[in-house]
Amino acid sequence: MDNEEAKITIGQNVPFITGQFTNTGTNSGGTVNPFQTIERKDVGLTLKVKPQISQDGTVKLTIYQETSSVLASSLKDPSGPTTNKRTIETNVLVEDGAVVVLGGLLQDDYAGNQDKVPGLGDIPLFGNLFKSESRTRTKTNLMVFLRPVVVRDSVSTDRLSMDRYEMMRSGQSAAQPVASKIMSVNDGPVLPAKAAVIAAPGSAAAPAVKP
Repeated sequence: MDNEEAKITIGQNVPFITGQFTNTGTNSGGTVNPFQTIERKDVGLTLKVKPQISQDGTVKLTIYQETSSVLASSLKDPSGPTTNKRTIETNVLVEDGAVVVLGGLLQDDYAGNQDKVPGLGDIPLFGNLFKSESRTRTKTNLMVFLRPVVVRDSVSTDRLSMDRYEMMRSGQSAAQPVASKIMSVNDGPVLPAKAAVIAAPGSAAAPAVKP
């Protein structure tokens, strides 16, 4: 809708400690129970888009994109976890049906792992025969493609909805598992055909049932 914000969030709702109280005094007349106050925040991918449509059909998009993750080494921190955050906040003027590309959210992850035989792997020099080390590096570049389409009537809404429906159905059909002669493989879920959706019971296209 025009001038209304849309939001999508993919991630987890992580608790963060915002305050805590412990009884450290000795003159307390009664029993005081320590407590913590916790606030939950979304961690993951968040995208907010607010469109403003002009009379000539151009669309102004107010975009906010955030990618956050919890630092693994901070999970046991008494003060709470630490998050890594990358954000994009911008305004874009685009024609009806044109594509906007958001990029630049780069991330480099390094990880190391060591496996060894207990005892033997700790022997100087000779212990190298009983252990192995691995190092991995993952580089991520998140790109988001937005294509605003101005819908002016119900006919355009139905046509656009069915186009997106068929696109999802084609993707599900293409992702079906390959049949195996050794073991049975269940087919993945596939949306019903367009004709079945249009003629669904209770819809305007469904034939009337005579008594």
